[in-house]
Amino acid sequence: MLRLNPSSFYSIPTMLISYDCGIKFDVYIRKGKNFFLFARHGELTDTHKHKLKEHHVEVLYIHAEDIPSYDEYIEMNFSNLLQDNRIPLKDRSKMLYDYSIGLSKSLLQCEGKMLPSQDTKEKLEALASNTFEYLARKKGAVKSVGGFLSHNYRTFSHCVNVSIYVMLTLVGLGVDKHSAKMTGAGALLHDIGKARIPKKILNKPGHLTPEEREIINTHPSHGLAICRDMALDDLSKECIIHHHEKLDGSGYPAQARCIPEQVRIVTIADIYDALTTERPYSKAYNAFEAFKIIAKDAETGRLDKDICREFVKILTEGQIITG
Repeated sequence: MLRLNPSSFYSIPTMLISYDCGIKFDVYIRKGKNFFLFARHGELTDTHKHKLKEHHVEVLYIHAEDIPSYDEYIEMNFSNLLQDNRIPLKDRSKMLYDYSIGLSKSLLQCEGKMLPSQDTKEKLEALASNTFEYLARKKGAVKSVGGFLSHNYRTFSHCVNVSIYVMLTLVGLGVDKHSAKMTGAGALLHDIGKARIPKKILNKPGHLTPEEREIINTHPSHGLAICRDMALDDLSKECIIHHHEKLDGSGYPAQARCIPEQVRIVTIADIYDALTTERPYSKAYNAFEAFKIIAKDAETGRLDKDICREFVKILTEGQIITG
């Protein structure tokens, strides 16, 4: 028995490891405030699994020092775990969201100083591909994943939310898997340039000055610079540099009007998540209020009217709207 601070432990869904015998971390069960070693790494036997099932243990724990090993296990088995129908949909959706958050957070916490590598690109594209497949093929996955979307603003959670809204829309529009993979990777990276924007500006509770707004508006260009060594697909790059452009030329940084369809989806998803998320300088709108604002921009020619209509339809039918 370990008498350690509960904050030293991290909960994990039992089902995500109960089909594997080669885990490289210890797992614990909890009774009250105490943690008991249940199985050492590499020793999760059929007997252990039977006990977990017999006693309906849905949550296990790992020590904080083993989180890297757990993350490595999830990464290596990610695709298979998502497709494993023996694992409850809720657990698979939580794994998808948590893994996405972890990857996004690691990219943004480097503050733009350590440039992402080719390995990062491959992880992002694999995540986008797996997310697309999961949402497209698993009945109930759309609503299940939607239940984990965070509406307390952080740049990393915003990037994940936007990528999921984008993938939902791409599934609904029947976009091919390759295009979805590149768009999804770009959506996950769309705000990475904010890593180079001073936090006092990003988190300012009041209105921005014109000078501060100019600084904020540099984040797409910063994002492209940060990703320069990743050899990204052109479509992924377009999502980063053009996600704030508008069809009437009123956007930034280049006032572009010719915007690829997939990037238009990222723009709409970006606006929707920004509107429905609580931020230091604005309250969160409910989904229907946000839809009205987006529809108005579509009517004035700033956003793609057909994509806006499809976006609203997909979120409404998928039952992942707020408010």
